[in-house]
Amino acid sequence: MQQLSSNENELVNQAKEGQTEAFSRLVEKYRQKVFQTSMGFLHNADDAEDLTQDIFVKVWYSLKSFDGRSTFSTWLYRIAVNQAINRVRKNKLRSFVGINSEIHESQYSDDNAEETLERKEQKKQIWQAIDKLKSNQKKAFVLFYYQELSIKEVAEVMDLSQKATESLVFRARKNLQKALSKADR
Repeated sequence: MQQLSSNENELVNQAKEGQTEAFSRLVEKYRQKVFQTSMGFLHNADDAEDLTQDIFVKVWYSLKSFDGRSTFSTWLYRIAVNQAINRVRKNKLRSFVGINSEIHESQYSDDNAEETLERKEQKKQIWQAIDKLKSNQKKAFVLFYYQELSIKEVAEVMDLSQKATESLVFRARKNLQKALSKADR
């Protein structure tokens, strides 16, 4: 068996040659980020987990088409965002579970039940507002705030200029503030 390199470019090349161990290392490195991207669109941990698996299956079968013009992570995020949008459109998913839906109710005492309900309602309102954003605003917002990508990285993933990306993030934030201020009334 060949020795696997920890260098990402070498891992990508080895995975392109069919070395599953190299691909497993790439999955291990990016799994959480892809899951978070999926959560940013689906708002449900089970659905996001299913989508994350589907994304990596697609990446495995598409790997030979990766030409290195962008970084592997940019290429991967582009696939993840497109797959997430397709999943939302296809299934018309509209579950408004908070980003930390894996937190179980049992973690909170009865004294905090009211606080827990308020937190859930706030998350629901936020996700409803995010879901109402225009598609490009939503993509930019999720990648910037939930993935914590830089404006430059978001621009690369979305294939836009940095100025256009900054504008999308700004408009998304303004539209969310407006929608959430209406919800508080």
